[in-house]
Amino acid sequence: MSLSPNSYYSGGGSHSSSLNGASHGQGGQGGHNSHGSNGHVGLALDNMLRNHLKVSNPRDARQIAEGLMSYYQDLPQAAGLRQELMGLPSLPPAAMLAQQPSLAAQSSSSDTEFRIANGDVEKALIDLASNPLTNDITPEMQGWGDSIRAAVIQGHAAARQGLDPTQRDKVIAVRRQLGEYARMARFVGSLSPGMTQNFRRLGRALDEVAAVLLVMLGESLASVGFATGYYLLQVPVPELQQRRDAVIYALRNFNGGSQQSVTPNDWPRGIDAYRRLYLWLEEQGQGDLRSLLLENEIAQTMDGLITRAHNGTSDGLRALGVTAQLDIERFRRMAIVAPGAMSREDGHFDRSPPLESYLQALELFAETFRPAGGLRLLRIARPPILLYGLYNMNQLEDDNSLFDLISVRGTLATIFDGLFPSNSARGVQPQVLLDMLLLELDRGIDLLALGSLTSEGGPTEWRAMAFWSIIDVIYKLVTGGSANFAGGPINEYAVPGSKLQADLAQIRADYATATMEVKGLDRAFTRYYQIPSTKVPPPLLDERQRRGLAEELRVQESLEERWENLVRTVSLEAGDQQYVFRLLKLVIRQAAYEANVGKLPRMAPALPQQYEQSLDIIARKV
Repeated sequence: MSLSPNSYYSGGGSHSSSLNGASHGQGGQGGHNSHGSNGHVGLALDNMLRNHLKVSNPRDARQIAEGLMSYYQDLPQAAGLRQELMGLPSLPPAAMLAQQPSLAAQSSSSDTEFRIANGDVEKALIDLASNPLTNDITPEMQGWGDSIRAAVIQGHAAARQGLDPTQRDKVIAVRRQLGEYARMARFVGSLSPGMTQNFRRLGRALDEVAAVLLVMLGESLASVGFATGYYLLQVPVPELQQRRDAVIYALRNFNGGSQQSVTPNDWPRGIDAYRRLYLWLEEQGQGDLRSLLLENEIAQTMDGLITRAHNGTSDGLRALGVTAQLDIERFRRMAIVAPGAMSREDGHFDRSPPLESYLQALELFAETFRPAGGLRLLRIARPPILLYGLYNMNQLEDDNSLFDLISVRGTLATIFDGLFPSNSARGVQPQVLLDMLLLELDRGIDLLALGSLTSEGGPTEWRAMAFWSIIDVIYKLVTGGSANFAGGPINEYAVPGSKLQADLAQIRADYATATMEVKGLDRAFTRYYQIPSTKVPPPLLDERQRRGLAEELRVQESLEERWENLVRTVSLEAGDQQYVFRLLKLVIRQAAYEANVGKLPRMAPALPQQYEQSLDIIARKV
């Protein structure tokens, strides 16, 4: 294959004419609206050439030729072309097609641990599906197996791509799904005589897989050399390109470049705002921001940031971490200064939808480069002895709460799985409560692991207080019953002589008997309550934080409401345990009382009324 600059020039010229035709709507119905197919194709081609070939003007044939030569410089064909231009013989076809043999990837310790944990899950699922005691629920067990296997495969594939924020979110979602299956298995096992340990064995195996997935997610960050950097993208690189395109579309609509036809009765809101903004920036001494009103200038800035990301590689993200905030400072200044151009003498503002769209698109693109949480996953995956020198040691103290929680969780899970092995009727309620406590610990660990190192006490930290409140309520129930509560729903229902008061007394007695000679349990709870981030009741919260806690608790309450039918489908014995489900709902409501978040939201607000309904309401009042 022989390439020459002349072929690039001719190719660039034909492409230039096609782009001009597309952008001006020639020969099609898109001549009056750039949002038609021709306008989208023209912009997409421009973006592709700018991003991949690093050209400022996609209609310049010489820039296209130089960009192609630079883009393919590492290929043997490009080397042969350079030799041909210098008058030297090109490389032979065999040399151009030669490829270095690739070495087989070596498995790491986490791969071995995943195979062991996945094998445990498979054995537990096969045991439950083939056990004679589960003949009546064989289809249900097969459904469990299909769903769990699919989740494990999905989580394992996503955990290897930790630099992609979408894959990180997917791993956390799979962990949550596996955790809920683990609690469901333990719940059903507590209500299934003769099969208690079989179901709990599945719960332990699912916990193992969920833990390995979190470690593999952190190792995927460490394996690419992402050690001392602090920066993770908020969105995947493809979505970054979409946000870049949204800015270009909004700018064209704002400055009149979209070629939309305006009827005689339409007010030119975009052109008027553009004229006023252009003058306003000069009057306010912000004339340098007018460069953001030029498509080529703003596209060059955004393309430079996208190029620097190197498709989300570790080197690209580390380069972005020290440059992005400075490069997009003009975007934030524009979003702050521009609205003043639409102010009037009476203090009100004229609204311009094209200007608002442009400013919103700028802010959306700028928010992409706000550092995302997830760097604490490195602390989970790598041992502390490696942190000095290789990783940032300054953040180690801030992560001690996460380390302590993970250690306490492992100790408690080991103890809880052996507290009530006989599955007696008296041990059902305390066992179910303790299994719920484990699930809340897992959810809190996930939130802390996703927290940002740059914000102490951020949204993930205080949102985790919802789970700490639930854990605190459960611990008080199993150790002291309603006597440990100063008020709230549990004390309202646990009146003297009531069924709930008798159940709470029985729960306390069963727990005390089962844990009488258990070593390490009290020490584990003591360590848990010494962790600073788990203090309950939480410190003073503002309205936004209280609303976040209420939402999280409402999610947990909604889950408990749906679990009653799910458990009864698999375990017929659950029909005699209706008070267990009522107690779990009371735990959530008591946690809301302890956290002082007010009444939990019941449902999303209704849609706004139609104008006919509003007029009817007004007429009735008259």
